[in-house]
Order: sequence, then structure tokens, then C-alpha cells
Amino acid sequence: MPRLIRLFRSVVLFCATVSAAIAASVLPNAGFEEGLTGWVTRDTMSQVLAEAAHTGKAGLRITDADVKKGSDLTSAKLPVVAGQALTLTFSARAQGDFLGVYFWFHDAAGKAVKNDVFKHSGGLPSVGVKKGAGEWTPYALKATVPEGAVTVAVWIHSWGSATGTADFDDFEVTGLSAGAQPIIGVQPDVAVQAVAAAMPELSQRKAPPVIIIKLDDLRQIDGKVPGAWIKIAEFLKSRKIKGSFGVITQTLEEATPAYVQWIKDRHVAGEIEFWFHGWDHGVWTNEAGKKMSEFGGRTVEEQSARFARSQKLAVEKLGFAFATFGPPGGGSGSHQDEATAQVMARDPAMKVWLYPSPIDASGRKLAAAGKVAILDRVWAVNFESRVGSPDFGKFVEGYAKNPDREYFVLQGHPTHWAGARFDEFVKIIDFLTEQKAVFMTPSDYAASLGGKPAQQVAGGKQG
Repeated sequence: MPRLIRLFRSVVLFCATVSAAIAASVLPNAGFEEGLTGWVTRDTMSQVLAEAAHTGKAGLRITDADVKKGSDLTSAKLPVVAGQALTLTFSARAQGDFLGVYFWFHDAAGKAVKNDVFKHSGGLPSVGVKKGAGEWTPYALKATVPEGAVTVAVWIHSWGSATGTADFDDFEVTGLSAGAQPIIGVQPDVAVQAVAAAMPELSQRKAPPVIIIKLDDLRQIDGKVPGAWIKIAEFLKSRKIKGSFGVITQTLEEATPAYVQWIKDRHVAGEIEFWFHGWDHGVWTNEAGKKMSEFGGRTVEEQSARFARSQKLAVEKLGFAFATFGPPGGGSGSHQDEATAQVMARDPAMKVWLYPSPIDASGRKLAAAGKVAILDRVWAVNFESRVGSPDFGKFVEGYAKNPDREYFVLQGHPTHWAGARFDEFVKIIDFLTEQKAVFMTPSDYAASLGGKPAQQVAGGKQG
């Protein structure tokens, strides 16, 4: 009897193991924790980002802004047998009804096997991802493997005439045979291919450009230096590149020794210039009910008080006063005005103004006085095409249109640069390195001008 019981238990265990094997998903990198490994994309709309995660450390974000061409991301192929009942589950959140997830079956020759039952979706079983209130929603797609199909892949695709943004995570395919092994395709570097195909012709420059890296919004969080800032500082150091970090000074009031020391160490080493980026980066409402940025529309006295309070804290906590200013954004209208120019002229420590726009009359007047160097911007040449999103292709396009410009101030927000966004930033740095660019801090470049206004040496027409 004990032997029969053991045999019975073995049979039950074997059946359970087979059942589990059939039910288990073998879809590689189903949660995008390894970037796009195991997936093939033929567009530049698909990115793996930390902020797109439902579970784990990463998720997929599809950003479709092209009304002519949809996104195109395909998983590894999985072996199937006709008649199998498959189920795909995943989680998604979308800002619009513009894309779907499909089962794409193939025959032994690699040709698509379609079914007239699914004419509405090109012959492929699919589930549309619907717009929600920013909440994660579970989805399920069921299908029976058609005759002639030997593999299936998961396809995520947005429709050509619709645009939007959606996040995906936690894909799982069940109903496969025991021992099914994925067939992983080679991931083409479509971003590089797309840029290479559209790479504009670069004119011969008289001299390599000077690059001032302007990174915004450094402040301590929970008494610590945010990891994004540590990462960017270490990256710049590894490349022996100088940069500059804009400090929001309010958190200096309760700054921890660790946060203060981190800034001091880099300041003393000359690796990073830390500059004044506002007291609180706050938006305020003027008498007309209009939302304004911190230094937009306030009186000279109000702006001067914010400068003075911040400089006092910088000296007390960091051991130095800020020599460079870059106004924070937010609100509407200009982020600086004539009152700001007066404050800059009065502050004894201020020597450089990182102008957020091409220079105007107010900036030219201040620069002509000789106390403050104005380093203005070329809007088309920047790390980010929109706030938080570095864009190598657009950077190169703008760079090619400004061959006579001596220097560029490149702005960015590292706390938004997760995953593929940081990769885009690195591509820009690699490109500039190939261009033999000279990386300088704002103060170093201003000092190199010898008192001559930057606009006299900038050169070129801004494109």
C-alpha cells in the first residue's frame, strides 16, 4: 500500500508539474527590467523608463506623436501548436485610445497567419488599450492557435492617425506547451538607424564649440542628494567633462552634512559649478490673477530679497557665494525682467547670467555695463526637445544650422532622465566629443572672454 501511495503521489506531482509548465509564460523580459532585450522595435517611440513601471524597476512607455506612422514593438516568438488556447495578460495605462496589443501568428516560413474572424484588426487577435484616469488597468487577450501557425509573438502597435502616450508592464502568455523555448530576434538599434538616415550635413566649423552644460533643479530630498544627480556627476567625472548644476536654495536651510559635503567636494575639485536657480522655484499669482514664475513680475525689492537670502545661506552652508544665476521657469510670461537685471547689477558676487532665451535689450544693456556676462541660448540647440526629454536627433539638427556659433548653453533636468532618456543624453555627449567640443563652466567661459560681451564672440545666425 505505501508503494501505491508513493506512486500515486508521483503521478499527481508529475501532472502538476506538466500543468504548471503548460501554464507558465516563457516570454523573455516580460516586465522590461532588462530594457528592450528580447523585444524588437522598428521605431523610436518605445522606451523603457522607471516611471513607466507597474511593478519592478522599469516599464515600457510608448509615446506616439506621429500622425502618419504608428509604433511597432514585437516580443520574441514563442512555439505553438494549432488548437492551443492562449491567454495574454498585461497591465497598461493610457492617455488616449490610440493603440492595441496583438497576437501575431506565423507559419514555418515566417509568414503571418491571419484569421478572417479578426478583420477589424487586420486578421490578428487584439485588445485595444483604452484611455483611463491615469490608473493601471489589467487586460487579457484570448485566442486559439490557427491551423498552420507554429509561432506566436506579442505585438504592441499604435495606429497611424492617432497619437498619445501609454505605459505597459507585466506581460504573461499562458497555454503554451511544456518546455516551450522562446526564439529571440536580434534587436536593431532603430534610434541610431533613424538618426543616421536623417543626419544633416555638418558644415566645417572654424573652431570646436564651447559647451556649457546647464542642469537645473538640484535640491536635497529627505536629507540626501537625489540619485539622478549622483549619477550625472559621476558620468561627467568619468568623461572628464565640466558641468554646472543649478541649486534651489530653500532646502539649504535644513541641509544635512552629507548634502552640503557632496556639493563642497565637487566645488573644490572644480568639476562642477553650482549656481543660483532660485529660492523655491515657485509659481505665484499676480494682481491680475496670472500665474508667474519666481522672478517674473516681482519688484526689485522682492527679487533682491530672494537673492540676498540665498547668497547668505550659500556662504554659511557651502562656504561660497553663487557667481552665476539662471532663473527658474514655470508660470507664464517671461522668467526674468528689468527688475532682475537691476538685482544682478547690484549683487556683488554675480558675474554670469544664464539667459533662458536669445539676448534682448535688457540683457544687452547689462552686458554692456561690463559687470555681468550674459550667456544666452540658441533654442534649437539643447539637450531636451521638451522638458525632461533629451533628443539626439533634434539636437544634431539644430547644431547643424548654427555652424558659426562659438558657444552653446545646453539645459537639462537630470531627475527626469531615466532609462532611454539618459541614453539620449549620452549620445549627445558622444557626438560633441567627436566634434572636439570644449566643455567649460559658466564662470570659466565668462572669464575667458576677458570682459568682452559674449554676444560679440558668439557669431552666427541663431537657427
